[in-house]
Amino acid sequence: MVTFIHIVLTVVAGATPLAPAGELPALPASLDLSAIRHMAVQHDGRWPPLDTVARDVVQQVTGDIEFHGHDPVLILLAWTLDPLSWRDAPVISIGNTELRRELQLDLDRASFSYRELINHDPLRQVINDLRGKSTSQMDPLEKEVSDITGRLGLLHEALSGQTIRPVPDPQDGGGAWRAPTDRRGEGSSAVAQTWAALKVAFLADDAAAFDTSTRTLIEQLAELPAAYRPSPDDLKLEVRVNQLQPFLIAFYLMAAATIAAAVNMFAARRVARVALSVLTFAGIVAGFVLISYGIGVRWHLAGRIPAANMYESMLFLAWGVGAFDIIAIVLLRHPIISFKSGLMATGALALVNFVGLDWPIRPVAPVLLDTVWMAIHVPTIMVSYSVLFDAFVIAHIQLFALAAVPGKRHVIQAIDQLHYWFLHVGSILLFAGIVTGSMWAAYSWGRYWGWDPKEVWSLIAYLAYLAVMHIRLDRQVLPGWMKGACLVLVVAMFAILFRLFAPADPVFVASLIIAGLMILVFVAGRGGALSTAIKSILAAWMVGMTYVGVNYVLGIGLHSYGFGAGRVVYYAVWSGAIDLSIISACLLVYLGRGGWAGLIRRPVARSPA
Repeated sequence: MVTFIHIVLTVVAGATPLAPAGELPALPASLDLSAIRHMAVQHDGRWPPLDTVARDVVQQVTGDIEFHGHDPVLILLAWTLDPLSWRDAPVISIGNTELRRELQLDLDRASFSYRELINHDPLRQVINDLRGKSTSQMDPLEKEVSDITGRLGLLHEALSGQTIRPVPDPQDGGGAWRAPTDRRGEGSSAVAQTWAALKVAFLADDAAAFDTSTRTLIEQLAELPAAYRPSPDDLKLEVRVNQLQPFLIAFYLMAAATIAAAVNMFAARRVARVALSVLTFAGIVAGFVLISYGIGVRWHLAGRIPAANMYESMLFLAWGVGAFDIIAIVLLRHPIISFKSGLMATGALALVNFVGLDWPIRPVAPVLLDTVWMAIHVPTIMVSYSVLFDAFVIAHIQLFALAAVPGKRHVIQAIDQLHYWFLHVGSILLFAGIVTGSMWAAYSWGRYWGWDPKEVWSLIAYLAYLAVMHIRLDRQVLPGWMKGACLVLVVAMFAILFRLFAPADPVFVASLIIAGLMILVFVAGRGGALSTAIKSILAAWMVGMTYVGVNYVLGIGLHSYGFGAGRVVYYAVWSGAIDLSIISACLLVYLGRGGWAGLIRRPVARSPA
């Protein structure tokens, strides 16, 4: 890893005079990058085109693939070919004001240069203090410093000319490829000369000379002996998908379908309803086709099922929502399904595209690949999550209906039946996912069940859904001791959350606790549409803990291959707070409109058949 090694070497070599970060250096404006972006480069255990490498590195360093609107290939070439100019360019963003204050950086700026950060004594001291410290031992500010360190390491590698490595190993198919400036080996001297000519053309913004040097370089690289060389067709395919961005287009299609479905729910004329239904269904199908295409291409390029990290599993979540809901729309033809389908798929695709998940194809531990169970378990469990999150959305619609139109029993009953149907199907699929996951664990780790955090929380989620359906069927009231146990568990859960997310706003934490306790007091152990909806929402958050919390909050266990990066915890916590507020508001409105009687009156237990 380049994080500490390169930075420490730079610091030990001697601090250069500190220059203030200035404007971005001028970039060539007339160069044709279409040829060089297809050039194969070894990067992170793969041999992708330069286009993918540039997108990955530029986004990790700057936080944006198209830094200041520029082509990432152009930016990476500039860092590589003109490093002296870019060492003083403000390319590393530090948006956290508290972090800048702790590091004694300029509070009036959010972007800093490589040279400025490398020579900043407080940052260097923190970097030295973090050496040997695992991520789980770091506080939030230390994690952000660790992230800055990683970005500095990547930028150092680019400025040193070691990111772009297109010269293949002649003997070892998995051996390290070399930078074009490396003159070792047959034909490497000619490649180095051509690379030098390409550098001159790049700096001079000479389009003709750059194009000639690029084509000569690609021809020379193709003539070099190589133990392994990626397929040119695969390189073109990857560049095409990078530029097409099928998941982003699918997001816009699903968002448009959601809006159309929402309008359709209030449309008065039959012609308008039919037209909007067709548009909604067409948008969902088109989005699903694009997601399927993107997953299929990724599967082909990676040579494995794309299920190695949070980004890839989120793709399957969006795919599962689309696949299952297309079937549900055709079979059930319920107007709520179209709205719910678009909303869920749009939400999943928003996480895929906008929260900074690690999108590039990364290597996976070989022990996890040498089995068919991975390809069976991941789609099964993700489709189960999709269906259960569908039930999550329907439960919210049910809450809104109870609060807004409590007198329309036929509407509430229809939503309740639809909700229960999704709970049934999702629970069955979740059980199948746990079983197939156990088979995968037995093949990869030698045991079916080991009480790993991911396994424990998947069992908790499954039992939560069984409890929801059991209470709904039996219409029984839980005994007092069980309600007390539930109360203790809720308090313990919030205490753990407070410890994990401290320092946190006490008012924020207190609000969460009050909302959670209020919901528990009113609905624990009760049947009926209101209770079922709220308990279904809480059970869905158990799935969320299984899916997100284990990876991003606990950060331990054998499922470390699935750990991720990004601001997922931040969004999850605030989403949970907002959701509790929505549930509380709906509950208060329901109670204010006469729902007290239904809560106080004990439900009648079913007589045995």
